[in-house]
Amino acid sequence: MATTEIINKALETLKNHDWYWMMADYSHPAMDYARGSMRYFVELVATITDVSIRKALRDLWTLTYENVHANLWSKNEESNKVYEAKKAELMAIILPSESGQMMAA
Repeated sequence: MATTEIINKALETLKNHDWYWMMADYSHPAMDYARGSMRYFVELVATITDVSIRKALRDLWTLTYENVHANLWSKNEESNKVYEAKKAELMAIILPSESGQMMAA
């Protein structure tokens, strides 16, 4: 599998991850699905040979987790601003060609 394909699968997994699994009525199936999703993400990222991309993807996961939890009970505008700025920096590392195209547009 090509690196770009792996990156896209990892980003899709991150996007579809259930960050709110602990709020499910029945925690076990939700927790199991969330752990499986996280494990799949980790396994995908581990197959990427570029260390900087691996680190950026892992940092994006952590950043997303922190932002979700900062906004858990009420909207946190400051956290959202920091999240968007750091996410843009990480995405420039993860998919540099797409970031360059977005900046040119």
